[in-house]
Amino acid sequence: MLSLVRKLVPGWVWVAIIGLAAVGGLGWWGVTTWEARVEERQSLAQQVETLEASRERWQAHTLSVMAQLGEARERARQAESALAELQAALAARDADYREIRRRIRQAPAEDDGPVAPVLRQALEALPHAD
Repeated sequence: MLSLVRKLVPGWVWVAIIGLAAVGGLGWWGVTTWEARVEERQSLAQQVETLEASRERWQAHTLSVMAQLGEARERARQAESALAELQAALAARDADYREIRRRIRQAPAEDDGPVAPVLRQALEALPHAD
């Protein structure tokens, strides 16, 4: 039967059929490869969008943290300034108290006398920095 088919169909037709099948196979392979690349590009584009959105969120967060850091540094400078002012005020007050205590210690005995109990309690309640 194969010999009968060979006699009825010339050889060039067989070559053409095999050639068409090969071209069709290559075309099918090309189309499926192209579709896979399109899907891959779409997937990659979606990943890029996700990464860009994530990057933008992190950049916004970074800017927020940097602003908070600047505010914290400003508060620290203000606190250091307030501390220096307080230390200066305390040093001045301490100098005043030292002068008062020095005058009390150097006062003559005849200046000593009875003191009202309320005044004595108030004087004894004053802070001592001996």
